[in-house]
Amino acid sequence: MNIIVLNTGLFPETGVLEDALAQFGPEHEVSRYDTNAGLADDDWDRIVQALVSADRVITL
Repeated sequence: MNIIVLNTGLFPETGVLEDALAQFGPEHEVSRYDTNAGLADDDWDRIVQALVSADRVITL
């Protein structure tokens, strides 16, 4: 399963979700993107492309 994690800083209990994500085995691909950083247009293009192909999106 292709899982995208967007770190937005909106939710205070990210530790619980991070612990749950750490339980996924190697058969799952987990990609993380920090949207708090100063992102260029190319960065956002890569994030959108990842979102389109994701099986699941988790927002932290």
